[in-house]
Amino acid sequence: MIRNTDNGTLDAALAVPSLTNDGYGTFFSGLLEVAAGRAIDDGTGGRIERYVASWLAGNSLDGFTDYSAAGYRRTYLGRCPETGWEAIVMSWQEGNRTRIHAHPQFAGYFFADGKFLVEVFEPAAPGYARLQHSRVVEAPLGFYAVGPEGGFENHIHRITCLSATGHSLHVYSDDALRGAVYEEAPER
Repeated sequence: MIRNTDNGTLDAALAVPSLTNDGYGTFFSGLLEVAAGRAIDDGTGGRIERYVASWLAGNSLDGFTDYSAAGYRRTYLGRCPETGWEAIVMSWQEGNRTRIHAHPQFAGYFFADGKFLVEVFEPAAPGYARLQHSRVVEAPLGFYAVGPEGGFENHIHRITCLSATGHSLHVYSDDALRGAVYEEAPER
């Protein structure tokens, strides 16, 4: 089983502090044009997916080299206090792994380079989650999940980097660090 731990959010579970990079204002402004003020649904999700994939096709994330053996590194490319939308580059090295956690209503994952294990869970009991399925993904690849409005229990998952290094670009409709954290449920 996976049980919600610490203060119950991803913020308390991070092993490595987040950074900020202000050099991506044009990317983030374009993202807000695509996402902000629209209903959060599959139509918006598809537009975000196309926008980010197109941007990544012409922009490498290789410059994000602040790797840590203690955990993946988060670098904010932009955050909008008015709308809640944010974009974050994750820099990974082999073996870096997230806690089992969830996100706000919209969560988009865009693997720019590297190989990753993505495990998806379902709620099992309060604070616990059970593995539903897993898959190995190789960049470039993107996908998104849309959940209930106002909640932070969308797309319960865990990501592990399987390659020497890797990068992913994540887009959220609200502060991802408010996402619930879980413990893995024991086998039945």
